[in-house]
Amino acid sequence: MKKDELKLIVTISIALATLIGVVYIVILDKRFNLTDGLRAISFGITITTLFWAFYFSYGWKWWMLNKIFYRPNLSGTWSGTLKSDWEDENGEKVGDIEFYLVIRQSFLRIHFTTFTNSFIGISYSETMALKKETGLKNVAYLYRKETSQDDNEILQEGATELRLIDSNPKELIGRYWSNQKTNGKINVSFISSEIVDSFNDAKSLKNYG
Repeated sequence: MKKDELKLIVTISIALATLIGVVYIVILDKRFNLTDGLRAISFGITITTLFWAFYFSYGWKWWMLNKIFYRPNLSGTWSGTLKSDWEDENGEKVGDIEFYLVIRQSFLRIHFTTFTNSFIGISYSETMALKKETGLKNVAYLYRKETSQDDNEILQEGATELRLIDSNPKELIGRYWSNQKTNGKINVSFISSEIVDSFNDAKSLKNYG
């Protein structure tokens, strides 16, 4: 969480707790003495704490409350294509590869799982770059292959950078690079808020969603 976000949380918390405390005294027709004042403060802090607990769990996804912090909700399954510059032993390039991206996101964390019919990639370092004043909404992550079928196989790793396009449906477009000296383009569209764990399940969402 950035420093300006922490400052905003503190500012909102103080204002909200104060307002709730004043309302508590006015509605219950309490006197402005030490005992009632402490009760009002305690009540205000409790309600404010409950508000933030709700906000960080669910509220940040709501379009009205989402205005407090600039953070798009990307959770769900995305479908599209991966275009790679990889060539086989005959110098032939592969065509467009069916590609699915599954994003698990909370307010503070985001995780990416990618699927093709022959590869599962798991992210292990993720970041989101957001600038409200310019409309920038980028995500980037480092990934590695989920499992290796051969102990002698080189661990496949790479990096991906994607830009969010707020169209209907939403799109993520960008590039990837791998330690296999390949790179390419990724273009996916949002198809479902459902989280899946396999290529076939993601394909079913696309076909029947």
